[in-house]
Amino acid sequence: MVAETGSFFSPSSALLDNHFHEILETVEEIRGLIAILRSLAPADEKRDEYEGRLYAALTHLDHHVKPAIKEWDHVVDRMPDD
Repeated sequence: MVAETGSFFSPSSALLDNHFHEILETVEEIRGLIAILRSLAPADEKRDEYEGRLYAALTHLDHHVKPAIKEWDHVVDRMPDD
């Protein structure tokens, strides 16, 4: 589920917003690739291609999750302590 515009949550920085966008897009790609792989027979010749694409998507996800966590920490550190 994705937060709707006008919801209570809005990313606190443009960098965080970009990472969230990439994360959500990549998660959808991963879901699709997993669905395809589940439907293929183990010996299907297309399996290697989809497994490679899944690996690339997971790597892309990792590329955005780690910096998003760092940016989130920076946002939280700048919040008032009240």
